[in-house]
Amino acid sequence: MVPSLEDVRDASAAVTLAGLPACHPWSALLEIGDLRFGVRVADGELSLADDVSINSSWDFSFSISATEWSEFCALPVTRGNTSAQALVATRGADRVRGSREVWARAAGALDRVIEAVRAHGRVAPPVRPAPRQAPLGLGPIEGRYLTVEIEGEVRRIYVESAGAGVPLLCLHTAGADSRQFRHLLEDPELTSHYRVVAFDLPWHGRSDPPEDWQTQRYALTTETYAATVLAVSDALRLSRPVLLGCSMGGAIALYLASRYGERFTGVCALEGGLGNPGRFVDWTHRADVDHSAFLTSWVGGLIAPGSPAGPRAQTLWGYAQSGPGIYQGDTYFYSQDLPRYAGDLGPAGCPLYVFSGEYDYSATTEMSRAAAEQLGGELIEMPGRGHFPMSEDPAGFAEYLFPVLDLLHAKYPA
Repeated sequence: MVPSLEDVRDASAAVTLAGLPACHPWSALLEIGDLRFGVRVADGELSLADDVSINSSWDFSFSISATEWSEFCALPVTRGNTSAQALVATRGADRVRGSREVWARAAGALDRVIEAVRAHGRVAPPVRPAPRQAPLGLGPIEGRYLTVEIEGEVRRIYVESAGAGVPLLCLHTAGADSRQFRHLLEDPELTSHYRVVAFDLPWHGRSDPPEDWQTQRYALTTETYAATVLAVSDALRLSRPVLLGCSMGGAIALYLASRYGERFTGVCALEGGLGNPGRFVDWTHRADVDHSAFLTSWVGGLIAPGSPAGPRAQTLWGYAQSGPGIYQGDTYFYSQDLPRYAGDLGPAGCPLYVFSGEYDYSATTEMSRAAAEQLGGELIEMPGRGHFPMSEDPAGFAEYLFPVLDLLHAKYPA
């Protein structure tokens, strides 16, 4: 049911802009079915505008049809109905009219307004339990720097590891770093028989960019990405590791399973399709848009609605810290470069498992299924899980991952 203006007033009273970057005043006309109301932000305060007549002007408008709103509010929440930004990504950007520059700057606030209106008078969806709190004191993760040559260039790469046994090499998502695997690295059930290793790609997290980074525009290519993974594995002397990558890490894992499968005991591609042109957008690297604030909105809708609040927040914090242009440069690989190779990829040269979370619209279950069929892998669907399973809901992810790792552990050569 389309909300009333009174519902909107009650809901908007609880909206806070705390934590969002300061910006110039902006205004928006929001349309939900037949309901039209204005939102204005100035001096860090949000207010509703009564006058939405022809005499009013707005920086941009944002529309949601009555049918879309009904589906957006329905329980259980379905893919693409997780946030206002998810509607843009999955149901079309035409709903944004006017200045899209201002819309991009306002995206975080818009998410909060739309979510507050949806939540008003609605039963909240269930949330999975939070992971166990780490005990006080030093944790088991060891971090070191690795100097390695990649395509003729010397790179200084940060590597974390924990445990002993079969090597499990982990690849993070676009614009992020190895902190996404913290829960796996600290899981004693896993590290009792796996040596878990995760590293930050060059330009990411604690790994260095080139010395002339200020005059470069970063764009990751398939060949450089593959060469980096193989060089790190060789430098660490990982003998036929199990490769586990998520999102773009899952995509390059598919490529490596096809082209270099003999190097791995098995490959686990999380949320890894063979490319999605829609994930490369200008707004992730523009001087007039705070990329860190926009990114948390752009990827936020990929998180499952039932994921625990703490891991959800930490996952988004990693994106808020991404270097300028890094996420966009990573999506160049996933959206533009990898698709040039995808059609030529043959069967995987090792056991391949493709994991797909229900709420992922970046690498949908349909995309994951197509990749698994093309490469001869097994699709593992994960109901209720999102795009970042190892960081947003580590306990929920373990239910699907650990049985596969048990199978691969048995295949590892003595």
